Amino acid sequence: MLTGHRWKIATVRGIPLYVSTSWVWIAGIYIWSQYSYLTIDRGVTEGSEAIMLAVLAAALFFSSILAHEAAHAVMARGLDLPVRGVTLVFWGGATETRADLHGPLGEFLVAFVGPATTLALAGVFWVAHIATHGVVSEIVGYLSWLSLIFAGLNALPGFPLDGGRMLLAAVWGITRNRRLALRVAGWLGIGVGLAFGAVAIWSVSNGDVGLGLFTGYIALILVTTGRSMEQRIALRDRLEQGHVGDAMRPPPPTIPATLSLAEALDHALRGTTDQPFPVVDESGRYIGSVSMRSARRLGGRDPLRPVRDALIPLNQTTVLDRGETLDGAFEWLSGQDGLVVDDGKPVGTLGPRDVEEWYRRVIEGRSTPTGFAGLPPRPDL
Repeated sequence: MLTGHRWKIATVRGIPLYVSTSWVWIAGIYIWSQYSYLTIDRGVTEGSEAIMLAVLAAALFFSSILAHEAAHAVMARGLDLPVRGVTLVFWGGATETRADLHGPLGEFLVAFVGPATTLALAGVFWVAHIATHGVVSEIVGYLSWLSLIFAGLNALPGFPLDGGRMLLAAVWGITRNRRLALRVAGWLGIGVGLAFGAVAIWSVSNGDVGLGLFTGYIALILVTTGRSMEQRIALRDRLEQGHVGDAMRPPPPTIPATLSLAEALDHALRGTTDQPFPVVDESGRYIGSVSMRSARRLGGRDPLRPVRDALIPLNQTTVLDRGETLDGAFEWLSGQDGLVVDDGKPVGTLGPRDVEEWYRRVIEGRSTPTGFAGLPPRPDL
């Protein structure tokens, strides 16, 4: 998942919420733009009042994005799908889940609830606009129109927007051919992207540089993703020939849940950062994972606490089945290492480098890097 550097700000019902460094810049720009509007266009002369209103506008705006992503996560959890987390990034948000595990219906439902939630929020903001007055009424009225626009944009049939994923699911369900569905979503994505590109050129030529940059960015994402779809389909076809068990390496050492964090540091964690180590209970059953990063948060204050207290839950850990094909597994890894579990016990580790080594060895019969990449994240707005 292309989220860059990020840090966790909260955990809600077992789902970690992150913000990326890119989001911090966008949040600052949004607050400054609202402050400038209030002080220049609306004549709010009291600096503290303008700051409070600008922060309120930003809080409502980013809360609406978070609600959009939460809808994806809640639907995924309702379908008993894993959700690794929700991250706010500069283009909106990203929810890490595996909607395709429940077939086309799961893919469609997880994608659909995002724009539907944003559309509902447009109605909520509009009611608030009518019920309030003055500057506050203008702020929520503006957010109502913004939410309506973003709901429409996200519903457009251009992959990887939510509408493109809904289209993918629909074609997949009708044809029972996910390869064809990906191809159709890519083609339409190019078409929608070219339309946005035309709007961008028209906007810039008429002096609206802001709209031109926004629509131009969307055009770039859609066209680039669509053009790379054939290459990605070919890669998936090749990876589909292998299974996780064919490419995995031996699992890292297991860590008993009752071991102290200080002992776990000496036992396995020292010298690592994000590598997950499987944690097992007294019966040897895999119950989650721990990494140097997760252990440091608690172990820095109380190193004698048991590993169980710093556990990364199963639903937040990248867990793979040794029998699943490499195409879906590689997409789910998103640049991270995952633990391979069989019958409740860790049996291996799989990372992008392991998949690439299998690809070179089995498909290409060579040992030089290929540098392939997985499908891009959903650029929710």
